[in-house]
Amino acid sequence: MYRKPINRVKEVIDYYKLNISNFEKEVGLSNNSIQTAIKRESNLKDETLNSILNRFSEISAEWLLTGNGQMIKSDSDNYKIITSSTDGVPYYENIEVSGGALPMYSDYKETPTFYINYEHFNDCTAYLPVVGDSMYPSYCSGEIVAVKEILNKDVIQWGETYFVATNGNANDLKTIKQVHYHEDESKIILRASNPNFKGDIVINKEDILHMFIVKGKIKRNQL
Repeated sequence: MYRKPINRVKEVIDYYKLNISNFEKEVGLSNNSIQTAIKRESNLKDETLNSILNRFSEISAEWLLTGNGQMIKSDSDNYKIITSSTDGVPYYENIEVSGGALPMYSDYKETPTFYINYEHFNDCTAYLPVVGDSMYPSYCSGEIVAVKEILNKDVIQWGETYFVATNGNANDLKTIKQVHYHEDESKIILRASNPNFKGDIVINKEDILHMFIVKGKIKRNQL
């Protein structure tokens, strides 16, 4: 059942052990504005939600707006960016992970923009930026995903999200999608999680140049 953001705002108020009046003052809202919204179960303005997120920075924007994920941001923000050494996993600013299945016609060697040293993802192959919204809300444009290359394409975790790069037979795609089983075991199905992007993409395994499982992400509030 869909729950409006105002219901999650009540959880935020309870989490910080504030009464509604004090919460309104903390966020800089007029008296009784939240109280009225709670009574009417009405939607909040974007400006109000942004004020809440600005004041309580540890609250996940994705959770507050959509209900997905956890209320408090995970410790994935506790990573270290290293620009002067090669410790950690390389981040490639110019190799975009397309959430819209855009074709990429070049596959040249890139120099890492910098390295990210975050223990839980240090077994990954690379960090890459996401563009497009076909994987919203799981992976949004502007976020960074940590990917690990898999070498055996016959061992796939069905339903999980992968970054797949193909050859010209599959239109040179470089895309992030959920991977699903196809009855023809020589093929796989690529599927968007955003319901606004309808239709599956079916590709032959032999046309896959590289395949990476997405192990996690880093969320950027500003680019």
